[in-house]
Amino acid sequence: MSAKQSPKSTSPQPRRRHPAKSLRKGGSPGDQGNLTGPEKAKLAIQANEAFAHQLQLGRIEPGQKVDDWRREMVQDLTGKAGISKIHRMDWKPVMAMFLTLAGKDDEAFTLLNKTGKKSYRPKGEKDTWETCETYVALIREALEDHASVPAASLHDERGHIRLGWLLQAARQRTNKPTLIMDTLAERLDPETLHGLLSHLRNHIAKREGRDQPDRRQPRAYPKPADPGEMDETV
Repeated sequence: MSAKQSPKSTSPQPRRRHPAKSLRKGGSPGDQGNLTGPEKAKLAIQANEAFAHQLQLGRIEPGQKVDDWRREMVQDLTGKAGISKIHRMDWKPVMAMFLTLAGKDDEAFTLLNKTGKKSYRPKGEKDTWETCETYVALIREALEDHASVPAASLHDERGHIRLGWLLQAARQRTNKPTLIMDTLAERLDPETLHGLLSHLRNHIAKREGRDQPDRRQPRAYPKPADPGEMDETV
């Protein structure tokens, strides 16, 4: 006699929830590296200003949206579909284009001249504008991401790390008391900026409770013997 089989349940089964993975890509160095969030935002702001200027001059068709116009301009210059698709090598030409379209030819000229080996006391062949500007962009991104973390979730009563903290650290490390954010790329070399970025990220991780404990175990040395307990040889 076969065992009685219970009918299959027709009630809907709850869907298994998986934690959503962040699709956001942070900035990265190199010509093909990704732009940081602040870099993309700066481009978008400058594009909006350029759009308003061109609209005032009557060079934009009525009804055209700024997003579509910005995407077309980037596509024409780089062959890539918008700010979100360009790479680090495209940032400076795109920014210069929007500066020019906003009537800021002098700023565009100055920006395009900041390329290659720096003229302010370069420390080597790798001390270029592009490398240093990349590190500064990553520093800005780290500060911006940290600022978006709710204060209640921080593991430090001092709160968020802000720009003033970073500048103080940079001035102490380099003995340059007049450093400001806009002069970091010009006055500091890549090695110093890399160290400053690592220093910032480590302190941010501690305040957000993401720091990894040191896994290295202290080396155990044998305890020196008490002379009074040592065996005496006859």
